[in-house]
Amino acid sequence: MFSDGSLIRPDQDFALWAVLFGLAAFGFWCERYPWGRKYSGVMIMMALAIILSNLKIIPTAAPVYDSVWEYLVPLAIALLLLRANLRSILAESGPVLIAFLIGSATVVTGTVAGVSLLDLGDAEAELAGVFSATYIGGSLNFAAVAEVTGFKNSSILAASVAADNIATNLHFLFILALPGVAWLARRFPSGRVEETRPLYNGVAVDIHHLRDLSLPGLLTALATAFLLTALGKLIANATGVPEYSILVITLLSIAVGTLFPKQVSRMSGHFEAGNVLIFIFLASIAATADIWQLIGLAPVLFGFASIIIIVHLAILLPLGLLFKFELGELIMASAVCIGGSSSAPAIASAKGWRDLLIPGILAGSLGNAIGSFIGVSIAEWLS
Repeated sequence: MFSDGSLIRPDQDFALWAVLFGLAAFGFWCERYPWGRKYSGVMIMMALAIILSNLKIIPTAAPVYDSVWEYLVPLAIALLLLRANLRSILAESGPVLIAFLIGSATVVTGTVAGVSLLDLGDAEAELAGVFSATYIGGSLNFAAVAEVTGFKNSSILAASVAADNIATNLHFLFILALPGVAWLARRFPSGRVEETRPLYNGVAVDIHHLRDLSLPGLLTALATAFLLTALGKLIANATGVPEYSILVITLLSIAVGTLFPKQVSRMSGHFEAGNVLIFIFLASIAATADIWQLIGLAPVLFGFASIIIIVHLAILLPLGLLFKFELGELIMASAVCIGGSSSAPAIASAKGWRDLLIPGILAGSLGNAIGSFIGVSIAEWLS
């Protein structure tokens, strides 16, 4: 045992990088199995990171964790947003996109309601920002808003991720059950609601396996992400708003994805690489969390997340009924709104809604594109 109290010292960078990458690999491995998807590979990975740090195996503070914020988060955002082609999103996502936009507005309403009903303490504005961002986009938007607002209290962030994951999983189970509620399903236009054949016929699929990976394509994607990050930071510094560099990187990445879709299509593995970096980011947050503070914070944050989701559904479903959306379209829109674009394949597989898979992914990509801006705006408004 070393003087700082941890088995792996804060200055042992390579050992800590090994732990963070190992934790990310463990999280992805968990999601290969039904139990891992059920309880969330992210949650299991973060729980292990919290255990390791609180047992003093890894430190709760280290330069490596700061490097994750400084380097990996901007790169992850650039990599993940390269697929955000606004032209395709607007042209191909149809009613799901409209339902998604309504759902995004209801998330903002739910966030305001949650702030009004609960005492979130000094971090109220930042919490409202990260929760609204993640429930419109996803984890990358959570990371972006936390970076822009300087919100780096790791115990609160870890508790937020935990509360978010639990609430999101409950939401997913709830919306999956909606087509089976006969009195509700009858009130919506008929269509694909009764089709519940699994997309993959019950065969387990490794959702993180790349069948066709081009190394030149991957390296081109990484080089592009580094270039976009450099340009974003340069522009933000030159315009006197360095704290908004993440938002500039977001805009640049969306512009590349929209203006150069053929070139982006020749890249390979950028979405998967971005997800790897997001997993490492979440592992680093968990590693710096105090378990007792996390336990104390989680209930109120779970209540906050629940209020947002309840308001979201309470407004989205009646509006969907009023505007004659199919229930399947509303369910897909709600899934990608609360759970991110990765929820689209899960919904399509569970219900057999093949025709909603691409619209769901595209709507989720739009959420990634706009979530950070909405989250930062809410945080600034409440500050």
